[in-house]
Amino acid sequence: MINFRALLGWSLDDKTEIMTVEEIIKNFSIERVSKTAAVFNLAKLEWMNGMYIRALGPQEFSDRSLPFVERELPTGVKRPIDAGYMEKIAPLVQERAKLLSEVPSLVDFFFSDVLEYESSLLPGKLEKRQAIDVLKKTLQALDGIEGWRAGELETSVRPLAEGLGLKAGPFFTVLRMAITGRTASPPLFETMEVLGKDRCMARLKVALDRLEPDQK
Repeated sequence: MINFRALLGWSLDDKTEIMTVEEIIKNFSIERVSKTAAVFNLAKLEWMNGMYIRALGPQEFSDRSLPFVERELPTGVKRPIDAGYMEKIAPLVQERAKLLSEVPSLVDFFFSDVLEYESSLLPGKLEKRQAIDVLKKTLQALDGIEGWRAGELETSVRPLAEGLGLKAGPFFTVLRMAITGRTASPPLFETMEVLGKDRCMARLKVALDRLEPDQK
């Protein structure tokens, strides 16, 4: 915030916007203080804050985010939040956060036992029958995986789209919805690695049940 206030009325040049307090002090000159009234641009402030967040080391970002996550996640989430688990999650969302207060909404699905989403969103652009095939084939492919690493998951799952005659985008939209309850999320396979096999398999089965309840 100090940096942003300084830049409201002064600039180093016409292109430098991200500086430390020490750099501002070192380079400040009265000649470059603007004579026109400054405009407080909230969007610009959030952009700048995001730049500083992305410059944090993964550990520091996780440590700073944890209090917000502890405070803002639903009351049903078990506390205290496991710091080691948060450290695995943090790198997956750091690039998307402009404010630390946004982090809970970016990570809540990592902690929820039950995902809340409309079943009508599951197929995405696919027919219901196609989405069911995606879930069934994925469950079969993942069942035998023991290591549960992102690379191994991708190697096992990505070829399924071609095997079903589907484009990758719609195919992965179904999986993303089933695993995260969202159409946009952190990288899918890295997310699945952090969530773990049991939770991912359970979510895929729940999604399948939502699409074909008559089969139960």
